[in-house]
Amino acid sequence: MECAMMVFVSGMAMAASLIVAIGPQNALLIRHGLAQVPTVFAIAGIFVAVDMVLISMGALGVGSLVSQLPELKLTLAAIAAAFFLYYGLSSLWRGIVGGNDDGLLQPATAGSAYGSAIAVSIANPGVLFDTVVLVGGLASRYGDLGTRMVFSSGAVAASLLWFSTLAATSYLAGRYVKGTTVWRVLDIGLGVLMVILAAKLTSDVMALARIVMV
Repeated sequence: MECAMMVFVSGMAMAASLIVAIGPQNALLIRHGLAQVPTVFAIAGIFVAVDMVLISMGALGVGSLVSQLPELKLTLAAIAAAFFLYYGLSSLWRGIVGGNDDGLLQPATAGSAYGSAIAVSIANPGVLFDTVVLVGGLASRYGDLGTRMVFSSGAVAASLLWFSTLAATSYLAGRYVKGTTVWRVLDIGLGVLMVILAAKLTSDVMALARIVMV
């Protein structure tokens, strides 16, 4: 049996390599943080809670099952690519034409902010693919349940560390980020990163498609 600390660190490193990529979750957190909306910390908590549930599902065998079904894996990857492309182009559009900055800076209610957080988590195929299939799938390869949970705990710890740090940093930086020009630049930057991620996922989809067709 591997050293528990090594397994924990492996899970943490694996999750960290996926979480830090700029996607709809990180973009939402950054926007709320820079706008100094107090709910940004609750949103970070929602992201961590969703990751914990999905990673646990993957560790219990769902991720391994999906990995054994290349057609399903291909479908999830394709939907994730389309999802990131949509959000990336939407962000670019806001940055270029201005968008509805006021509405984005000041959500109408805490409920709407939480709803958005849940939507970009549970309804985000990229999150499902990363947590259930990749992280959870790797965890499920360990023979005993205890080791799987140690690996999963490391992954959840990475999620907690990343989202809490991002929320706090963006919230503090919000004191100095003012004006619609800054928001447009931010939207364009986030949009470009998400389009690049969509292109990377599209490349992965094409590779998976070739495997499925063999």
